[in-house]
Amino acid sequence: MSEDRTDHRRNRLLAALEPDDFAALRPHLEIVKLTRGQVLFDVGDPLRFSYFPHDAIVSLLNVMEDGGNVEVAVFGREGVFGLLAELATREAFGRYVVQMSGTASRMAFERLNEIRNARPNIRKLVTTCWTMVQSSACPMWT
Repeated sequence: MSEDRTDHRRNRLLAALEPDDFAALRPHLEIVKLTRGQVLFDVGDPLRFSYFPHDAIVSLLNVMEDGGNVEVAVFGREGVFGLLAELATREAFGRYVVQMSGTASRMAFERLNEIRNARPNIRKLVTTCWTMVQSSACPMWT
């Protein structure tokens, strides 16, 4: 049986949402292809979209003054990036680079932020996962 590549719930955070919470997001989600090496955001870029990876892997790189990079986070199908840390400035604070090609669900940053603020279950799930990512990895689905 082949996997449905158009299903937003291939992302585990989206799959963990209650049906009514997912229904609030679904009309605003679109499936996009991500290509290895693609830079989704660079330092200081205005944030336009948040991404929920399906089978792609994206690294967050801290860009050093000497031009070097340090990987500070990795995002896969268990979460979302381009949302929480950037809420204060509405700008990317690092370089987000696709490490493994695949697909993701994408949503306008402002719309996702509005829905997250209006729906406590979404806010709690996203915040809990982000807190776990900061400490190591999101073990919610391991």
